[in-house]
Amino acid sequence: MRALQIIGLTVLFCPLPALAQQCAAPPTLAHIPAQSGALPPLFSLEAIQTSAALQRLASHGAELRDLGISHGLQGVFAQSGKQFRVFYLTPDGTAEIGGVMWDETGRNVTRDQVATIPGVIPTVTWTPSRSAAPDLEKHGNPVDPVARLAAADYGLVGREGAPRVYMVIDPLCPYSQQAMQRLQGAIQSGRIQVALVPIAINDYENGNRSTPAADMLISAGSQKMGAAWQQIMAGGKGVADTRIDPTAPAQLVSNMAAAHAISIRGTPTVAWRDHEGHSHTQAGLPDDLETFLRAIAS
Repeated sequence: MRALQIIGLTVLFCPLPALAQQCAAPPTLAHIPAQSGALPPLFSLEAIQTSAALQRLASHGAELRDLGISHGLQGVFAQSGKQFRVFYLTPDGTAEIGGVMWDETGRNVTRDQVATIPGVIPTVTWTPSRSAAPDLEKHGNPVDPVARLAAADYGLVGREGAPRVYMVIDPLCPYSQQAMQRLQGAIQSGRIQVALVPIAINDYENGNRSTPAADMLISAGSQKMGAAWQQIMAGGKGVADTRIDPTAPAQLVSNMAAAHAISIRGTPTVAWRDHEGHSHTQAGLPDDLETFLRAIAS
């Protein structure tokens, strides 16, 4: 399988053949909109008074912005202080549905609708590690995939202090699940620690189940993410009645931004440092797992 390339950066790759097994990202993953442009307009008092659903949302003290109509549903951005949520109203205006809308091509409609609202699409600031800086400066681009993923929201599986590999996953991607199963022996023996970085790219194929599953992993926290993923694998979807942390959707967007920054084309994608401090990325796990494991630095 052809190795991935970071835009504007030549990343060092180990000469290891990779399994051609990834869940492909939809094209829209590489087009996260910038936070610019005019804010969506506020709903007028008259519009709120004529809609039972808008009245309910406004009764909680939320400021309501009009996201327009998409696929026949009226979008509403409800914000109270730093808390916000997107709703879609039924055509009769009497009921609201909270969540994210995806179209038939896999495009995240909701993300595009809220992109101009400051603070909704978060950005992540980070500094490349000292060990990788010389190589990065040589290539004229500061994007270090390991440092970028270290700034994302991830969960740790394995012995503390073991050599770490970052693995970008969609929790419902079968190839992500197979990769985790292949690594179980190395994890249990203490040879590596895996940092799971959840994203959602398979919604367009699995009926929008990846995003709730990724939110569930993020909500589980760093130390329990692996166990939460095992539950998802067993059931084939997010576990019902699981409490989703209010910050999880924003953290998921941050993870998607990190995946975009290192130009992934599918899940799983792994990133690690070698014993000389150089960063490597690879689509899927290598066929030669033993050579791969020996190459990962603590």
